[in-house]
Amino acid sequence: MTTPTDKLMKESINAVQIAIPSGSTEEVTPLKREIDNSENLHHSKKRFTTAKDRREHRHRNFINRKGNRDDKELLESKGDDKDSNEPKEPRMPKKKVAVLVGFCGTGYQGMQINHNAKTIEDDLFKAFVAAGAVSKDNSDDPKKVSLMRAARTDKGVHAAGNLISLKISLLHRYVKVIRSFHAKTLCDSRIYEYLLPTYVFMPPEQKSNLVVSNENVNVFTDFPLATTEEMIEKRKYRISQETLEYVRQGFKAYEGTHNYHNFTIGRNPQEKSCNRYIVNFQVGDPKMINDTEWISLKVHGQSFMLHQIRKMVSLIVMIVRTGTPTSLIANTFTQVKINIPKAPALGLLLERPVFNSYNRKSKDQGKEVIDYDIYQGQIDKFKDRFIYSKIFEEELAENTFQNWLNAIDQHTGRDYGYLNPEGVIPESAIVKHGERQKYYNDQADDDESVQAKNDQLND
Repeated sequence: MTTPTDKLMKESINAVQIAIPSGSTEEVTPLKREIDNSENLHHSKKRFTTAKDRREHRHRNFINRKGNRDDKELLESKGDDKDSNEPKEPRMPKKKVAVLVGFCGTGYQGMQINHNAKTIEDDLFKAFVAAGAVSKDNSDDPKKVSLMRAARTDKGVHAAGNLISLKISLLHRYVKVIRSFHAKTLCDSRIYEYLLPTYVFMPPEQKSNLVVSNENVNVFTDFPLATTEEMIEKRKYRISQETLEYVRQGFKAYEGTHNYHNFTIGRNPQEKSCNRYIVNFQVGDPKMINDTEWISLKVHGQSFMLHQIRKMVSLIVMIVRTGTPTSLIANTFTQVKINIPKAPALGLLLERPVFNSYNRKSKDQGKEVIDYDIYQGQIDKFKDRFIYSKIFEEELAENTFQNWLNAIDQHTGRDYGYLNPEGVIPESAIVKHGERQKYYNDQADDDESVQAKNDQLND
């Protein structure tokens, strides 16, 4: 008679026999099974103790979770490369350096690397690779050499002096810096210059909508291009000393720490990052270039937000044109949201980044400092030949600033109702919370419209 206990023992023996491969005479005991399990656990822990093992494990189990065939082939090809006899480039010692650069931003989509776009950093990095300063192994990714810039510039914006930091093997002229040097975080402040033809301060014509109206509807119509006859008269304008002082008073109001949420896009007034410190904003004496009077604006600030300088310039131009008191500027730093257009990118250039704190520490330690003054002669020649000349030529050929003013003058009081003799912001000019996305879209449409008009001049 078979008892339940006998039946259970028989099933256990059969299970053990199934677990033993055919042809094996080794007896499997519970003790041996426990030892084998502990050894397997030990090997699995030991398996990924090296960086190489962990990297391969990550590729197998995380990057290729779905078992993509292309990924498998890529891993296999990488393994084949390791076994190939192809000679590798010798590893050269790299040093962290600061490279002082200047550039003409015409034709570029900005400073920072952006895939599928022509940028300054991308061309610089390719030049370092071509010169042998960056090895072939590191040529596929700028992050491998810790490439970083002191200040970004937007599309079409120039730089008389900027700085990038990176690790390179060789270069003829560079500033040797500490290993932890970071061009952006160790930069104390930046100095920008904006060149402006003085005719932009002329009062708008009577047919312009820029003068405050009682309309409550936002209207933007197709604006007229500046004519040759119109520009001949415009370029005869010479700014008076009284108007020049008015302009200087306006830019002086920007100095100090203020909330610049109205001078960028997509920022909430409550964000602390909207508080920016402006050291000074200087307005130079007028100069004649190609029968047109120009003034140079130089702003020294700790840091700047997207479009901030161009909007600061634009607001002063509109204030002076309409006779609005400069007391309006303080009202723009409050929590209300208003529409401030951007001045053209054409006149903007980065003068230089400032590294005073880093230089003081370096000087105390007997190390090299970052000094633009020793290259000032070369910088001035570069600005005159490749930056200033481009700005003056483009304005003369395309009337960029007047076309920008023509676009602004098509807006109604709903957009710029804050341009009034009292310098107050009326309720109708405030951008409400639900309207902000449309406001940002309208700004983009306006920019595209101005650009399209300018493009017509080149066709």
